Amino acid sequence: MNITPDTTIVVNFSGGKDSSAMLAHIMEHYGGHRIHVVMADTGWEHTDAVDWSRSIVERYGLPLHVVRNPNKTFLTMVEKRRMFPGMGPRQCTSDLKRGPIQTWIRRNCTGHIVNAVGLRAEESSSRAKRLEWSRIDVLSKKGRDVWEWLPILHWKEARVRAYLMEKGIPLHPVYEYLNRFSCRICIYHGKKDTQSVYENDREAFEIIAALEKKIGHTIFMDGAIESRINTLFNNKI
Repeated sequence: MNITPDTTIVVNFSGGKDSSAMLAHIMEHYGGHRIHVVMADTGWEHTDAVDWSRSIVERYGLPLHVVRNPNKTFLTMVEKRRMFPGMGPRQCTSDLKRGPIQTWIRRNCTGHIVNAVGLRAEESSSRAKRLEWSRIDVLSKKGRDVWEWLPILHWKEARVRAYLMEKGIPLHPVYEYLNRFSCRICIYHGKKDTQSVYENDREAFEIIAALEKKIGHTIFMDGAIESRINTLFNNKI
């Protein structure tokens, strides 16, 4: 698969270390192409995520296109379904991230399009099985030929951080206590992550704890979020 002079590149952006490194890499090697940077706001991002992302993207003289599902946020989706997303098919990703970005592409892009996503093989066994290039058949119609590209698929975290430092791109302060800049509390958070959120973003912790009680379902498979803190601190909240 090649990126030709007439290719439009759509960069999926979150403001985190991987998407920031990906954007810098694309601008370094393909800065002369038509490049659009799109961020999917799930409604459960860190409170300054959009402003932070815009500040990074503006370094390259580009606008940030923010998209949202018009019918739901992460919290309203969970409450309506009365359950949190599982680790298999993640409705939060399909409905709140991938879907809105694909809608944006349909409405704004034609011709040969590359949809760049900052996934890395090091992050999980499932991501390690991903191909660097794959055709997005659901979008490849009506004058569009759309391919997914994972440009930093084989980068290690150390390379990501070194590259960002080299380019003078800062990390969001959330990296002082979490390794990912994604949802305020994610289904993939471990127990130490939960403790870090409890200590640094108590509002997010309390929102999820209250929602668990309301719907009778927990965000983590090992039980209620409050139980994790009770265990870690060996006391009652």
